[in-house]
Amino acid sequence: MKTSKVISVTPQGDYQLKDGKTLYKFSLQFENGDSGEYSSVKPDQNKFVVGQEAEYELNATQYGNRIKPVYSQGGGYSSNYSQNSYSGGSDNKQKLIVKQSCLKAAVDFLKDKQAKSTDVLKVADSFVEWVMEADATESKSESTYDNHFSSREEKIEAAKAIVNGDDNLPF
Repeated sequence: MKTSKVISVTPQGDYQLKDGKTLYKFSLQFENGDSGEYSSVKPDQNKFVVGQEAEYELNATQYGNRIKPVYSQGGGYSSNYSQNSYSGGSDNKQKLIVKQSCLKAAVDFLKDKQAKSTDVLKVADSFVEWVMEADATESKSESTYDNHFSSREEKIEAAKAIVNGDDNLPF
């Protein structure tokens, strides 16, 4: 990743991709001496503006230098793109992903059992608890259904009732 002020942007025509999409070529020069070709889907690109500093990647190819802008997580440009956008994320974000996944699993699990939405949420919560506790106990021992629910007789009975299709669920 590099940063430099753009000193020249020169249109170099356009070309078509196999899928029929048109790309517009621009020859770019930077204050630090870098130069190369940038392809844009817009004929009036605004990623590289003369007089403004830009963050970019410069890749040498057999056809010359290719320049790509560096994007930030929020849609602008930033040197932190690869670090912020692809990092593991916050604990809260990870928990939200787990909750969404468990909610989907609960819906799939109960879809043919005529369950109410409150039943689905309770099952999803138990799945979330199991997954999150599995992460915390992973180094101690393998997390399984039996060792997770060993002290939770009510949840064991509820899970068995759901699996067996018992309409008298304790929820």
